[in-house]
Amino acid sequence: MTLVLVRRAFVACRSHACDMLQQRPMSAGPRLAPVAFTALDGGGQLAKITMNYPPANLFDGSSLQALGAAMDTVEATSDVRGLVLQSDVRGFFSAGFSLPALYNVDRAGFERLWVTGKHVFRRIHALPVPSIAAIDGHALGLGCVMAMACQRRFMVASERPPLIGLNEVAVGMPVPEWLATRFRDLTSTRDAELILPRGSSLSPTQAHKIGLVDSLYASRSEMDDAIHSDFNACRVSARAQQETIRGLRRQFLDYFDTCFDQDTELFWQAISSHETQTAIGNALAQLKAKSRKPN
Repeated sequence: MTLVLVRRAFVACRSHACDMLQQRPMSAGPRLAPVAFTALDGGGQLAKITMNYPPANLFDGSSLQALGAAMDTVEATSDVRGLVLQSDVRGFFSAGFSLPALYNVDRAGFERLWVTGKHVFRRIHALPVPSIAAIDGHALGLGCVMAMACQRRFMVASERPPLIGLNEVAVGMPVPEWLATRFRDLTSTRDAELILPRGSSLSPTQAHKIGLVDSLYASRSEMDDAIHSDFNACRVSARAQQETIRGLRRQFLDYFDTCFDQDTELFWQAISSHETQTAIGNALAQLKAKSRKPN
């Protein structure tokens, strides 16, 4: 694996690269993933989780814990009829895992990080209400995974299109079987076989064409209006809707649970390999040196 691949996978824009890869861990707290509730016309509330850990909503232990705490709040609110997962960081839904969090990590530290991330994915996907990932910026790696946990993905296709995709292979890590299955369910077997083994990231138009993204919008305000209209137009029985969603997701979640331990071992072997750790270290060193150069 080359250094170029690492940089492409974790850095969507060169102008953001140094900030992204040198991000320091932050303490968990409500400010990292605040939850807001809005009353819906048909009854109940729409929950909005807003990821807010600049500069790129990178996932480390603290940000994953904050997202989990946000889900605690949503799950404890009995009249929630919908969920929106969004970002308050300009240019990013989420750029995925923080590289420093994966560099020279020991097994216990890795397992805490990876298991926490998978638990958050499961909780979002298992929530028995319609959910939308409102994507205005890059959604890469674990960022794309969290978007895929939602029922639908809406995305802003700006003049400088952001990227979305599972780029694990490009940085030397296999795509977990359960995640490949989820990607295939959203797109097709053919698209999964062509895209995932290359670690490719897609433009909004490309992602929409294969079904990874459900709807495209010209601006954030247009997307927000569409989301509110969509949820307010739903007037069906809450109980009937929730039981139907539970039934639709039960088979995948059972499969996800059976893969849990095996998947953690597979990823530990990949991330702890000399090849992957060397590439991550080289990327961090080169980008740190670049940040010291005068503009």
